[in-house]
Amino acid sequence: MKKITEEEVQKELKLFKHSIMGQVKFHEVDSFGVVHNIQYFYFCEWARTKYLEFCGIKFDHTTFTTSNPLMTVYHEMNYFNPLLLSFEYEVFTRTSHIGNSSITIENIITDLDGKIIIKLKSVLVYLSTTDYKPTRIPDEFRNFIMQMEGNDLISSGK
Repeated sequence: MKKITEEEVQKELKLFKHSIMGQVKFHEVDSFGVVHNIQYFYFCEWARTKYLEFCGIKFDHTTFTTSNPLMTVYHEMNYFNPLLLSFEYEVFTRTSHIGNSSITIENIITDLDGKIIIKLKSVLVYLSTTDYKPTRIPDEFRNFIMQMEGNDLISSGK
């Protein structure tokens, strides 16, 4: 991932139509009270789940195993500022691209003052439940995302 500046990320925030709030908990920090890097992936994973639910995709115990079998295959993250124990934060989520079998979801985490904490790009692949190979994202799923993102979405999966 090309190194980007906090100012560039700040400008991208206008493209994000969904966010959730959180607060840093004791088990998420190191001995200095700073959020462990891995925790940002967990924050964003939950935000992606809530985003997909907000888009209209059913959320229950089968969501990512049988009804919408998505597997994360790639992440890239830029870190800008730390979050500390008890800090509140906001996780913004959007889909930037839908291909034939893959979907690219981006997250930005800010503190409540609007300071950029991280930017994450994740690629998820839709899998066949019979052989676990990439398969075309169903039209219903695709349409939910397209309705949410409108013209801000790049679609190459026809």
